[in-house]
Amino acid sequence: MVPEMRFKSSQPTIRRAVPVSQGGPSAHMGSMESQQLTLGGLVEALDAVPGDAHLYVSAFGSANRLNGLFRHRPFADGLALVPSLREHDGSATVGAYVEYLRRVAFGVAYRFTDGRADEFLTGWDTPVWVSTRHQLSFNAVTGVEMVKGFAVIRTTNVAPVQGPSIQRISDEEAINRMRVEHLQRTGEDTVFAPAVERQLLRFVIKDRSDLLHRLDEAREDLASFEKSLQAKKDLVTKLEQEAVRNDYLLGIRDDLPGNTLERQEHAR
Repeated sequence: MVPEMRFKSSQPTIRRAVPVSQGGPSAHMGSMESQQLTLGGLVEALDAVPGDAHLYVSAFGSANRLNGLFRHRPFADGLALVPSLREHDGSATVGAYVEYLRRVAFGVAYRFTDGRADEFLTGWDTPVWVSTRHQLSFNAVTGVEMVKGFAVIRTTNVAPVQGPSIQRISDEEAINRMRVEHLQRTGEDTVFAPAVERQLLRFVIKDRSDLLHRLDEAREDLASFEKSLQAKKDLVTKLEQEAVRNDYLLGIRDDLPGNTLERQEHAR
């Protein structure tokens, strides 16, 4: 019998947590009240409850069991647990799932459209989410608790909330532009559920602010690099002139750097 998942508990077990934020744990822009578990924190939290307890996940209705993992979009530093309608041997109990996580979840690469990105391999401090493979969610894993003899992985939806906006067109037109841009950039005609598309649109607004800030920093870095590069070029030119001068004094060459034919004739 599947337990009813609409319950509350006053004492969630939270270990090895990082602040939940809008745009990923590294952004530090969301509520500091909720705490997102990392992969290592989830293993520790599961170790703290009975290993023979049946395991469930909240917030996904009847899809309250787990089956598989994947690298969560759009956070390259995250790992998602996949909710399932059916019980599976590797995730039926807490003990079986912890063994599965230790065997499979660490060292998973993130794949971009152009290949692997090994610098984002999953590890102890990788933030953990719950999401289906084809419909993006923002449900951060925030705890593991025992409820009526069952172990429940708790989640918190951290999707951005729309506030004052610089958006000048309707959501429908903006979402259509997102589809067109994605198709032109990737060649994939991907359509998400309407609720997911609205959540993604909220991220576009936040990402614009982040992008402009990063652009200013990149321009400053470029100006500093160009200044440094010019200084290096000037030094090379100076050293080349000194080397030619020494060669002239030693008779290795008969011309001075920058001398015209008239100056050489006058020197004789």
